[in-house]
Amino acid sequence: MCAARVDNKYCLPIIKRSRAEVEAVLKENIDRYRYAEVWLDYVEDMDAGFAASLVGLYPNRLAMIFRRQNLGAMKLSAEERFKIISTLARKQVLVDLDISVQADDITRLQSTRTAVKTLLSYHNYSQTPSDTELRSIVSRMRSWNAHIIKVATQCTTQRDALRLLSLLIDLRESGQKSIITGMGKHGVITRVFGSMWGNEMAFAPLDVSGRSAAGQLTVDKLDSIMQALG
Repeated sequence: MCAARVDNKYCLPIIKRSRAEVEAVLKENIDRYRYAEVWLDYVEDMDAGFAASLVGLYPNRLAMIFRRQNLGAMKLSAEERFKIISTLARKQVLVDLDISVQADDITRLQSTRTAVKTLLSYHNYSQTPSDTELRSIVSRMRSWNAHIIKVATQCTTQRDALRLLSLLIDLRESGQKSIITGMGKHGVITRVFGSMWGNEMAFAPLDVSGRSAAGQLTVDKLDSIMQALG
C-alpha cells in the first residue's frame, strides 16, 4: 500500500541495480518523501511493465529518469526507452527527459503526440551558462510544453548561485513550475533557498552515498535547516 502523502517536497534519488532494491527503498522510505526519482537505466532487468507497476503503487509521486549520472551513455536503446515512455502515457507520473542527450526522444514524443507529463531538464556539469543562454534554454523547454522545467548547473562561483535563484524567482512569478538548482559547494545555497522560494522538488538522499549529484544535502540535514528557518 502507498503511504500517506507528506507535506514536504523532498525527492528521494534511487539508483539501484535490481527491481527488488528499487522496491525495497521505496517501501521503506516513501513515507518520509513527497517524491522519488527512479533512475531506470541502472536497473539491470528494467522493462515497461515494471515501470508501470511502480506508478500504480505510487501515483503522482514518481519521476522516471533515463539518463545516467554526468550524462554518461545510456544502456537502454532508443526503442526500449520509447516503449517505456509510451507505457507511461496518460499515467500519473513525471517522465524526466534531458534536452542534451534525449533530444531525439523528445522529438519523437512530439511527432507521435504521446501524452506524457514531462519534466524537461538541462544539466551542465562544468559551468553555469550566461544569463542569456540560460533564458534561451528555458524558452526552448517552455516551447515544448514541459510540465516542469529543471535546470541544474555547476556553480563555480557564488554569483552563479545567485543567478540561478534569480531565474527561479522569474519562473515562479511567470507561473512556470520549475526546479532550478546548482551543483557543487557554491550551489548548496540554491538547494536551501530553492526549497523555500518555489522549487517543485528538493533532491535529498538518505545519506551522502546516495547522492545523484554533487552538493545534494541529505534529508536529515535539509530537514533540520528547513525547521530552523521555519
